[in-house]
Amino acid sequence: MKKLTEMTVSDLVGHSFHCQCGRTHGAQIRKVQIASGALAEIPEIVRAGGWRRPFLIADCNTYQAAGHKAAQYLGQAGIPFSQVILADPALVPDEHAVGSIMMRFDQDCDLIIAVGSGTINDLSRFISFRLKRPYIVAATAPSMDGYASMVAPLITNNLKTTYTAGVPYAIIGDLDVLAEAPAEMIAAGFGDIMGKITGLADWKLAALITGEYYCSTVAELVETAVNRTISLRDKLVQRDKAALKSLMEALTITGVAMAYVGNSRPASGSEHHLAHYWEIRALLAGDKEHALHGSSVGVGARLVLRLHEYLREAGLSLHRVAAASPAFDYSGWEKEIRRAYGRAAAEVLHLEETEGKNSPEGQKQRLTTAAERWDEIAEVSRVLPKSRELGEMLAAVGGAASPSEIGVGPELLWDSLVYGKELRARYTILQLLYDLGRLHEFAERLVAEEFASAR
Repeated sequence: MKKLTEMTVSDLVGHSFHCQCGRTHGAQIRKVQIASGALAEIPEIVRAGGWRRPFLIADCNTYQAAGHKAAQYLGQAGIPFSQVILADPALVPDEHAVGSIMMRFDQDCDLIIAVGSGTINDLSRFISFRLKRPYIVAATAPSMDGYASMVAPLITNNLKTTYTAGVPYAIIGDLDVLAEAPAEMIAAGFGDIMGKITGLADWKLAALITGEYYCSTVAELVETAVNRTISLRDKLVQRDKAALKSLMEALTITGVAMAYVGNSRPASGSEHHLAHYWEIRALLAGDKEHALHGSSVGVGARLVLRLHEYLREAGLSLHRVAAASPAFDYSGWEKEIRRAYGRAAAEVLHLEETEGKNSPEGQKQRLTTAAERWDEIAEVSRVLPKSRELGEMLAAVGGAASPSEIGVGPELLWDSLVYGKELRARYTILQLLYDLGRLHEFAERLVAEEFASAR
C-alpha cells in the first residue's frame, strides 16, 4: 500500500483507514475529478447517484464562469433542475445570503449543485447539511481549501463563525474554467496553501502546551501539499493547466485533511485569526470588496513567521518562561474588545465567558507546561522558513505580501495581532505570546517594521 503522502487526491477519498494516531480517518467524498472538460460529467454524476432533480446555486459571477455550462449540460441530458442565481457581485456568506437561498429552495430537489468557490461552497455546504440533501461542487477558481472541508465558515451576528457541516459527494474542477479564473484568485489559492506553514506550527504548539489532539500523519500530508505547491509558483503565473491541477489538488488535499480530523486544525491557525479579523472589520465598515481570503491568509502567514523570528531572537530561558504571568484585567480587556470588535463584540465576550482563554489559572498551567517543554517549542519555531522567503514567494505568483497591499493599516494590524486571537478558543502562537507577556511588545515592533516608510 502506498504511503498517504504518495497518494493522489482520488486515492484519499471514499474510504477510511486506521491511523497510527489511534483514530480512524476518512473523507466520505465519492469522486474528485480535476480535468479539462470535467463540467460535462455532471449529468453522469447525478444519474449515478440516483438523484431526480438537482438545485443549482451560483452567483452572477460564477454563473457566467461555469453555471450556465452546467445548466446547459443538465438540460441536454434531459435532467430537470431548479436554480438560484444570487445577484450580488460581492456576495457575503451571512444570514441574509442563507435566507435568500432558503426562501427560493425548491423542495422537490434532492441534490444541490454548488457552482463557485469559497462563498458559494460555504453557503451550499451549510444548506445541504441543514436540509439533509447531498451536494456536489463545481469549482470556478483554485482560490481556497474549503472544497473538501466539512465545516462552513459563515458570518453570523457580524462575527465569522465556523459551523459543522458535511463534505460534498463530488468535487469537479474543470481546468478550462480554472484557467480563466482571475489572476488574484489563483494567487489567493497559493496564499491559502502557504498559510498551512504557520497553521501546522500552531497545531504542534497546541499539542505540546495544551495536550490537544495531534496527528503527525495528517500533518505530513498537509506538509507534502505545501511543498508541492511551492514548486508551482512560476508556472501558476503562466496559467499552466498542469500547475493549476496540482494547486487544485493541494487545496483539495488540505480540505481532506480537515475532514480526517473533524475540524480545521490541520489547515488553520494564527494566520487565519488575522485574516478573519481583517474580514470582520471590513464587513463592519460596510466594505464588501475586501481582499480575498487566501490573499489575507498568505499575508497573515508571513507576519506570523516574523513573530516566530522575534520569539527566537528573544532567547527566552526556561526560568523566564516560567516566571512570565501577566495579570488579566477583564474590565480593561472588555473595553478594548468592544472598541476592537464593535457590533461583533458580544460574541467575543460570550466566548471568553464560556472558554476562559485568558484566565490566570489557564495561563499559569500553560506557562508551567511551556517551561517544561521549551526545547521542543523552540524546535517547532526553529524549522520554519524565513518570513522574507515567504514574502518573495507570494510576490512571485502576483499575490499580496504586505498588509498595506490588502488595505490593512497600522491601527488595524495592531488590533488584529493583539485581539485577533479572541475570535476562537484555539491555541496558537498569539496565545503563547500573550501568556509570555510579549504580545503587545511584538505587535508594536511588527507594526513599526511594516509601516516604517510611512512614518
